[in-house]
Amino acid sequence: MKGKTTMRVIACLLLIIMLFLITACNKQESTSKGNGAETTTTETGAAPSQAKDTGKRVTLTVVVQNNVESFLPGENENKNAIIDFLKEGSGFDFNWIILPKDQPNEKLNMMMASGDNLDVVRLVDRNLFGSYLSEGALAPLDEYIPNCPNMKKFIPEETWAPVTWKGKIYAVGIPASYEASSSIVVRKDWFEEMGIKIPVSLEDYRNALIALKQKTEYPFSCVGLSVVGGFAGAFGIGTTYAVKNDKVVYTYIEPEAKEYLTYMNRLYKEELIDAECPINKSASLKEKIITNKVGMSVLGWADMLPIDKDFKEKVPNGKLEVIPPPVGENGQSGFQKAPPLYCMLTVPAKSKHKAEAMQFLDFMCKPEVHSFISFGQEGKHFVRENGEIKLTPEYQNWRWQMYYVLVDTPQAFAVRCRDKGFKPYFDQMVPYATLRNIAELAPPFKEVSSIASDLGKITEEYFMKIITGDIPIEKFDEYIEQWRARKGEEALKVLNDWYANEYKK
Repeated sequence: MKGKTTMRVIACLLLIIMLFLITACNKQESTSKGNGAETTTTETGAAPSQAKDTGKRVTLTVVVQNNVESFLPGENENKNAIIDFLKEGSGFDFNWIILPKDQPNEKLNMMMASGDNLDVVRLVDRNLFGSYLSEGALAPLDEYIPNCPNMKKFIPEETWAPVTWKGKIYAVGIPASYEASSSIVVRKDWFEEMGIKIPVSLEDYRNALIALKQKTEYPFSCVGLSVVGGFAGAFGIGTTYAVKNDKVVYTYIEPEAKEYLTYMNRLYKEELIDAECPINKSASLKEKIITNKVGMSVLGWADMLPIDKDFKEKVPNGKLEVIPPPVGENGQSGFQKAPPLYCMLTVPAKSKHKAEAMQFLDFMCKPEVHSFISFGQEGKHFVRENGEIKLTPEYQNWRWQMYYVLVDTPQAFAVRCRDKGFKPYFDQMVPYATLRNIAELAPPFKEVSSIASDLGKITEEYFMKIITGDIPIEKFDEYIEQWRARKGEEALKVLNDWYANEYKK
């Protein structure tokens, strides 16, 4: 009996030791996984990021602007194929927020001020970016960029300057994928019918409008009547800030601006310009064009597609065509280029996941990632033919992807432009996008951004009234005084210091 009792005690002890060892091993394995000693690699090659100490996946809140596309039935911004792809590839979870179409900046301001836990905010308004900087609402990103190899490959060196403030980088500036914006559009069939040659000089343009007056009620019409693209470029004032005689100038106070106003006032007095330009909206201008009332206008390539489509239905024998803008006495000509930044990806100062937010943005800069977002799955949404991407009919169910295009490329833009029918109009306008607002290449100086809106309003008011003759050209000097009163000289000084000491070097 004594031997049997001893054997039973030994067996119980062995069982207890085995259970202890199993428990210890399980605990050690769990701890190793929680500390990141064991990770799983996703299809895109990125290891899932884990929240510190908790072992839980980090959820990033991303805020983007609205778009015209809609999600597929049963899907939304946080339930779709792209979100699933981003979760799997980056290792993060997401709360994707789309701003409302109406007053998006107001909504964003409320979210930023209320302390909402935002981690990535996509900005397209440079003045809003400057405002957030002055309020200390954005986090500097310099310490994270060295650990973002994909980002450093994708972002060109010159794109960092516009998002650098007081020596620190406050956004990932995504370069623009195109430069063309607008151009002069004419009724080419009327030109041919009336024997009007394509105008070159400013006087040629005036003569062409005089001839068109015999044909239509509005020889020239546009939306707004202050700084009219193309005509302003011929006087060297096609952009707000430009380099003149190796110095940055505010072009609208230069002597050439007074010459521009004199020229435009002459066209207006001769009834060559639609008197309703100051109150025209895009819809009313379109209506005038498709009802045979306009001989010449300024249109953006994105606007020209729907206008031309309806125009061809209403006027089957008509022809709208882009022509070169007028050339001034000094050989100046052109339209302003689109801004150099597609968008600015920022991390709010209140974010609790700054490092993780930058890891995610670095992930978005991978070629395979922005390719998937832009084009979908190869073989399903697109195919490659002779090195060119061809979209399939299934791609029509992928259009909501624009809500996730944080990183754009010229290739992606070119495909979208071609697929949506804009390419014929865009291509015609590319040669005339020649003017760059030099301030767009500078850091977001508060002295410049804080007064930009106010200066824009006062410029529009004076220029419109001088062109229409509501106030005499002599009031131009009064306009300059208003510019000075709004600290225009201080803004110029800051830009000139930057231009001389940083940009030229």
